[in-house]
Amino acid sequence: MKNSTKPTPNANPVIRLLGLGEAGVKLVETLAMIGPGGIETYSLDTDNRSLARCHQSQTFLLGQAIPCGLGTGGDSALARAAVESDSEHLAGIVRGADLVFIVAGMGGGTGTGAASFLANLAKEAGALVVGVAATPFDCEGIRRCNQATGGVRDLKQVADAVFHFPNQDVVLMEGANISLHEALDIANRHLCEAVLGVSRMLLDSGMLNVSFGDLQAALRGRHSLGSVVHVDASGDDRAAAAVRKLLTHPAARGGEALREASTLLVHLSGEEMTMAEIVAVTGAIGSHATTANLVVGASGPGRDGAGLQVTVVIAHAAKLAEPGQEQAKAHPDPTGQASGLGFSGSFSVPDTGSYLDLGKDTGGTSRGGFAYTPPAPTADALTPECREDLIRVAAKEEPNRKKRQKIVQEMLPLEIVSKGRFEKSEPTIHQGEDLDQPTYIRRGAVLN
Repeated sequence: MKNSTKPTPNANPVIRLLGLGEAGVKLVETLAMIGPGGIETYSLDTDNRSLARCHQSQTFLLGQAIPCGLGTGGDSALARAAVESDSEHLAGIVRGADLVFIVAGMGGGTGTGAASFLANLAKEAGALVVGVAATPFDCEGIRRCNQATGGVRDLKQVADAVFHFPNQDVVLMEGANISLHEALDIANRHLCEAVLGVSRMLLDSGMLNVSFGDLQAALRGRHSLGSVVHVDASGDDRAAAAVRKLLTHPAARGGEALREASTLLVHLSGEEMTMAEIVAVTGAIGSHATTANLVVGASGPGRDGAGLQVTVVIAHAAKLAEPGQEQAKAHPDPTGQASGLGFSGSFSVPDTGSYLDLGKDTGGTSRGGFAYTPPAPTADALTPECREDLIRVAAKEEPNRKKRQKIVQEMLPLEIVSKGRFEKSEPTIHQGEDLDQPTYIRRGAVLN
């Protein structure tokens, strides 16, 4: 008797894309049109105008009783109140999902204030939560950049991983003469690649599959910044061309991001893909990531043509920075170096080595581009790794803590000089004690 197994209707993981704020809604609407089938898309915003332009995704107006569909005006606290008022409905949206992407632009009100709350709802529902965040151009102002830094930090503390792309990196890649429309298109394309690359890796069946379990093992509980690189190449030497594109991709930072990675998920697809091409691509990646756990998958031709397509998910281990350690700049510098905030394994607010340093006075020196001072983390928000780092930092600072001086009790110089009009009176003696003297003198009590 033969045992035949038929694929169940729920063989693939349940993937849901949630777009928050105007930027997130635009990206999710695009992904709903070009993404693979089987992905549920939702657009969530506090502004009715943004949702009115959605035709591919399911829409929901956040905070109908608070901002009343007029937006938050960049107020992240108002956005937080709005999303909390609809927590029951949002919990129903994320319930039953295996993988939840939270797509948001940071720096405004809705995306910055609501992303971490929505990520927490998805975590409580048991989903693997991946944030996809964009941060502003430098020219958008220090306040917006400050708010974006805090938003990414808060989202990272809750989500399993955050794929982050700074819009300013587009200027470094293409030059300052690029038009605003083209710059936004490039930034949106990189963010869409992150979502599409992971989704197709999980949904496209092939000869070597990267399973949802592999993704969970790489990202679950890391609370770190990660990145996704998707490149394609064609021609006779398409494997070498794909490797060149991979290493020059802003998320790879010339291979430095691969060296820092703890786990790499690599998926290749293409028509008539040979073993030599697979070995060439994986060998080049492995040469830059000698200590990382490498998981390789391969499938047939992709949906976009017969060229060789390579998707790499870069996962980092989260770790707080040591005190005194030089922090990466929040903004990319004009020399062409990519932003450290975008792809570093450890994320901390500039000019603070740890949460213990937040209260220190810098005296107006060494002030970075961002002045954001986040609130102290709650016990529930701290990961075990962050808690161990905080304890280690506190132990190192204990010897330098100012010791409290020992309290020494002194005698007050109190004595009776004269009894006044009772000088010639007979003293009141009871059981051998002169009751005319104060009690503390008779009994020798010491006063503070």
